[in-house]
Amino acid sequence: MYKYLLIVIFVFSLCLGETKVRQFNWTYNLIPTVGQLNNKKYLKAVVLGSSQVYSFSKFSHYNNSKQIAKRNTYAWWLLGLYFYGIIDAYVDYSLKNFPNQKEEVYK
Repeated sequence: MYKYLLIVIFVFSLCLGETKVRQFNWTYNLIPTVGQLNNKKYLKAVVLGSSQVYSFSKFSHYNNSKQIAKRNTYAWWLLGLYFYGIIDAYVDYSLKNFPNQKEEVYK
C-alpha cells in the first residue's frame, strides 16, 4: 500500500513542480492520471486513478486464482481506463482556451 502512496506523491510533485509548461507534454501523460493533474482536474484524477488501482488489484487477484475470464475482463478495463485517461487529458488540454458561451454573452 505504501508503494501506491509513494507513486501518488511522486506524480503530484511532478505536476506541482512544473507550472510553466505551455505545450501538451505526452511524456508526463503516459503515466496514468498525470494528464488530469496537469489540467487541474483533481477529482477526475483521483477517480480515474482509484479505478485503475482497483482494476489492477482485481486483475492480479484473478491471475493468482487462475480465473482467466475474469482476469481478462479486468485487464481490458485497465487498458480502457488507461487510454481514456490519455485521450481525456488531451481533449481537456485542447479545450482549455476554447471560448465560454456564458462569458461571451456578458461582454
